[in-house]
Amino acid sequence: MPNERDLLNEHDLLNSLDDEPRGPSRVDIQRAIADGRRRRARRGIAYTGAAAVTALAVAGAAVATGVLDQRPTQVAATGTAPTAVSTPAQPQYTIPGTTDWSVPPSIPPARCTLDRLPVPDNAPAALVSGADPTGRYLVGRSYPKAGGYQAVIWHDGKAAKVMLPGDLEESLQDVNSTGTAVGWSYTGNGEADTGPVPYVYHDGKVSKLPGVRRGSAYAINNAGAIAGDDNGDAALVWPSATAQPIRLPLPAGASRASANDIDEDGTVVGTMTVSGQSTASASGVAPTVPYVWFADGTHRPLPMPTIDGVQAATASVAGVHNGWAIGVASRDTKTRGAGSPGDADRAAATRAVRWNIRNREVRVFDDLGFGADATNAHGWQVGTDRQGRAVLLTDTAIVVLPDLADPPPGGLATIPSTLSDDGRTIAGQSDDATGKIQPIVWRCRPASP
Repeated sequence: MPNERDLLNEHDLLNSLDDEPRGPSRVDIQRAIADGRRRRARRGIAYTGAAAVTALAVAGAAVATGVLDQRPTQVAATGTAPTAVSTPAQPQYTIPGTTDWSVPPSIPPARCTLDRLPVPDNAPAALVSGADPTGRYLVGRSYPKAGGYQAVIWHDGKAAKVMLPGDLEESLQDVNSTGTAVGWSYTGNGEADTGPVPYVYHDGKVSKLPGVRRGSAYAINNAGAIAGDDNGDAALVWPSATAQPIRLPLPAGASRASANDIDEDGTVVGTMTVSGQSTASASGVAPTVPYVWFADGTHRPLPMPTIDGVQAATASVAGVHNGWAIGVASRDTKTRGAGSPGDADRAAATRAVRWNIRNREVRVFDDLGFGADATNAHGWQVGTDRQGRAVLLTDTAIVVLPDLADPPPGGLATIPSTLSDDGRTIAGQSDDATGKIQPIVWRCRPASP
């Protein structure tokens, strides 16, 4: 039987563009493997947590690391819009934006130290899945000793449980700078009746988002607008926690979509599945298209990048901040189904991508192995490189982030999931010495003068 980290790497690659219907995890070992990037999996960028929840926790650590003397490898291109979908642009709604938000000045960090975050009830494992732009609020979930899941919110390093309804699977996905968090929890009385329900947490209270029976909430901006889906074909935006959702329009040729993130100005990004397109592979997998919905009701595809001189066949976008959108693209639509021949070839065909929504520039980043996990207002990114190291990419350098414990050779043990606007706070997960997932935070600072 392959170890957890072998399974991790396969799952990361092969589901990087997966848009299949989601369900709660059923097996403990697979639960832990599938959790580290549950947020990204639900947005079209899957790549999973570290090891199974099996051993005792270890004490926190503070480890320093240095900056690599190189700039991130970037390939710039203007890209081309997909031709199989139309791009209607008639405003039908407005999405709330944050009126007093501005980009904080920042100097790119040169080194970071790591500390383990506390976990309620001393649960043996936990992870961070989202943060507000300041990095003061973090959200995620823990794995209690008795099994199951527990949504967690951290504020200035202090942890608290958030009691979401249901006892199958739950997670908080994002939080804004007022501490309002969004996520989902699975409920139901049988497999046919089981599915996710979107929730919002505000002022210590949990409420179901209105207008849908099933669905997920993935992101919230500081204006309180929430992006998600209905667990079916529709990409949704809730203008507020109490408002009915807006069903975001799709162009002709699109069969389904998800709204994966929302910017401070109300711009929403997501991934759209194109049906009946000639580029669908022999496996029957329809290509996906990165898509943007603007706050004024207009919408359009994002440009498809070029990979090794060939236009990408499929791409997805997972996050956006200050007009910088992040995702992945591949020359090959056959990116699903672990354990099949040709996995290495599909890995080579997949690239991390960043879009500048304002000018339609698209860049391919060869340094990241599976796509960035987060971006900030400056367009900096965090993720894992092709050597399996956690890294911060700025405009001038790559900073390698320290691990909680020594990772196994060739393994993937540390995953950064959030990045503050000033670049000083990064959060995510790292395996402890026993191979168990722990929530961690990196504190970063510029080089000394």
